[in-house]
Amino acid sequence: MADEFFIKHLRVVDSTNNYAREAADALWAEAGGHDRIVAVIADLQTAGRGQRGNSWHSRPGENLLLTVLVAPRFLAPERQFLLSQAVALAVRDMLRECGIEASLKWPNDIYVADRKLAGILVELDYEADYISQAIIGVGLNVNQTQFPPLERRPVSMRLLTNRSFGVTSVAERFLRSFRRRYSMITLRPEALCREYKRSLIGWNEPMKYTDVSGSFVAKIEDVEPDGHLLLRRDDATLSRYAFKEVELCL
Repeated sequence: MADEFFIKHLRVVDSTNNYAREAADALWAEAGGHDRIVAVIADLQTAGRGQRGNSWHSRPGENLLLTVLVAPRFLAPERQFLLSQAVALAVRDMLRECGIEASLKWPNDIYVADRKLAGILVELDYEADYISQAIIGVGLNVNQTQFPPLERRPVSMRLLTNRSFGVTSVAERFLRSFRRRYSMITLRPEALCREYKRSLIGWNEPMKYTDVSGSFVAKIEDVEPDGHLLLRRDDATLSRYAFKEVELCL
């Protein structure tokens, strides 16, 4: 693994994403250049963050708390959603290797049935016409079996399989999967998008959603290159949503 990735392991940190941002220059220098995939892994986060401003709760040493730092300077800002697709599919790939079939909840949460297994937080830095740096946080429930009361029902790899997993081994599997998916951004972007869409909960299947106007039933018609979600309602109308504008009801 040392030759494939540069990994920084921390015992305790407020947030691996925060650490990666604040220490980015030093991490790139230690890694030997911006062409490397850098990973920051922590045993415990005291202020883990998720999408929509949510916190991410994890018991010490039981779960994967990881941030990937990459410099996709080949990627234009309007194509940024390819990064979210790559990391979500990489998590799904790794879970499949471990005997777990998971689905994606737009834009990039990982679910098994109606239970949330992992969350992803992507933060980007831009130059004029390209993405200079991507800070990609992954929180995956690995061995935790007890959780605080949450709006969404959490689940872990251990609860799903009745066996424990080495967190380091899970991290290594994920990073290998991410490397493959990351390469698809330039080599096979259409295939990446196609597989992402087919892995979504609600792809060609009527599901219940809510937006500012209330609840409705719709199928996913498409996901645009910039990440916007297109929903075909049961009355045949087509609605377009940005992140946070619509919620799938599970």
